[in-house]
Amino acid sequence: MRQDVLSVASALIEAGVKSGDSVIVMSENRVEWLICDFGIQAAGAVTVPIYPNTPPEVARTIAEDSLAVLAIVSDSQLAAKLPAGGSLRQVVLMDREVRAWTDRGPTRLAEVDARLRAIRPDDMCTIVYTAGTTGVPKGVELLHRNLVDVSRAALQVHPITDADVSLSWLPYAHVYGRINEIFIGIMYGGQTWISRGPDHLAGELHEVKPTVMCSVPRVYEKMYAAVMSRVHESSRTRRAIFGWAMRVGGRFSQTAHPGPVLRAQRALADRLVLASLRTRLTGGRLRFFVSGGAGLAREIEEFFWAIGVPILNGWGLTETSSGVCSNTLYQHRFLTVGKPFPGVELKVADDGEILVKGPGNMRAYHNKPEATAEVMKDGWFYTGDIGEIDADGYLKITDRKKSLFKTAGGKYIAPQQLEHDLLSDPLITRSVIVGEGKPYVTALIVPDWDAAKKQGMDQAAVKARIQQTVDRVNAHLGQWETIKYFTMLPRDFTETSGELSLKQDVKRKVIAERYGDQIESMYTGKTKAS
Repeated sequence: MRQDVLSVASALIEAGVKSGDSVIVMSENRVEWLICDFGIQAAGAVTVPIYPNTPPEVARTIAEDSLAVLAIVSDSQLAAKLPAGGSLRQVVLMDREVRAWTDRGPTRLAEVDARLRAIRPDDMCTIVYTAGTTGVPKGVELLHRNLVDVSRAALQVHPITDADVSLSWLPYAHVYGRINEIFIGIMYGGQTWISRGPDHLAGELHEVKPTVMCSVPRVYEKMYAAVMSRVHESSRTRRAIFGWAMRVGGRFSQTAHPGPVLRAQRALADRLVLASLRTRLTGGRLRFFVSGGAGLAREIEEFFWAIGVPILNGWGLTETSSGVCSNTLYQHRFLTVGKPFPGVELKVADDGEILVKGPGNMRAYHNKPEATAEVMKDGWFYTGDIGEIDADGYLKITDRKKSLFKTAGGKYIAPQQLEHDLLSDPLITRSVIVGEGKPYVTALIVPDWDAAKKQGMDQAAVKARIQQTVDRVNAHLGQWETIKYFTMLPRDFTETSGELSLKQDVKRKVIAERYGDQIESMYTGKTKAS
């Protein structure tokens, strides 16, 4: 890999890439992604990752904002999203140019060496674009020291060594996977296996048998659902044994000093149920999971601890280089995201917003001084998350200050822009986008029933019309933010009912509670929208 990295760095220098220039990487996870990332850094340039499923107009916006001079993409289909123009002089393919570069070998070792020696901790390493509250991407400027210091801090609290094996599947375009699976992996020197994607994880867990693994809650939810489905289909006797074993495992995992009786019960539960369940789910060698990117449900966290697979819930943001805090094997508290990493300070503002000061804090939003000033004050990053810190220093996330939310897959969603787009149809009076902590995005939609009646439209016709609007809106979105299902409501929200504020803004928490059954049906009954 070192040879290939030096080869890519040499080729970039020959292509005219200068120290400090931005270079795009847009590809699915693969070895070449990592080679190109480190090759860009070795040439003294700045890596700008873009998700491969990013819409073309957003990809071009990122290229323009970052003044990228060159883009490396995995195939010709992605190349079509980024035509050369403006500052972007060249677009190259991994399977063609990059392969030729690595086959040829390094050609500019002296220049690469000089550029590497010139890199300082406060030089920019990467610009990672993340969705803003309006859906317009903001480039988070992260320095070399951000990534190095955060990685070192994580290794101070997580007992990982060169004997560990990791299965890596999180997108490298996001800081969570890139830092926690790759940069930290290089520091502890263990094996890292690159997954073929989330659809292959079940088989790969058995093939690789990892000892540590990072993921988002959605993967754990799928594992849990698969187990519970099999239990539901089993005989009454097997269900009873499973239930007893899980209760014993739960008590054992939440007892600081279990006595001999509980230990004996746990050993029996392990022999009857838990050991085989661990092997089936994780391959049998897993020491712990790390969960981040979105909130982890209580039943999921307690389930994995009960079967003997610790799941360590953590929290961080792109703007903090991922890691802010995490539960560990030695300091863990259910329903929290743990204590801050070494060097990280936390405090809660008067309005409940969590503020972070630490080694991972970004330098700025690229080309956005006003947006930067809103969230960076006196060295503190204003996260937009609401939470509380208990007497022992454990942080609990309780809400979001703004409407921006994350799905269970860890992707940010800007609901206001989606709602605005839906309202372009005059037949839609109101729309509320939901999906916080859910596997996909859905919508509650209030049609203009009076207008529909005047047009002679019955309920089926209204639904078909709205379906067309949803399809039109989805056509311009990334896959992760498309509206998968919607439910039509019989009436609009009102101020007197407490559903609207004095400014006529939707009270999302009230709507989520009041229409909880309708929302849940879109994740179980599934009234399809696309």
